[in-house]
Amino acid sequence: MPDEINIDELLELESEEERSRKIQGLLKSCGKPVEDFIQELLAKLQGLHRQPGLRQPSPSHDGSLSPLQDRARTAHP
Repeated sequence: MPDEINIDELLELESEEERSRKIQGLLKSCGKPVEDFIQELLAKLQGLHRQPGLRQPSPSHDGSLSPLQDRARTAHP
């Protein structure tokens, strides 16, 4: 299970269905039910827009935000 979910990466996807699949893939190793979390996160993403220039590659280059970036833009499961 990831420590963080990259919100900008989700916002770059075209549809809510794509976002849902992406989140499900990230949380597939989670032993707890994740559907409620996914639905809540998708609802919060509605109306948000990616802000260019804020995203910086993480040291691990895995697509997650680095610890130095704004934690408020990162949702924790």
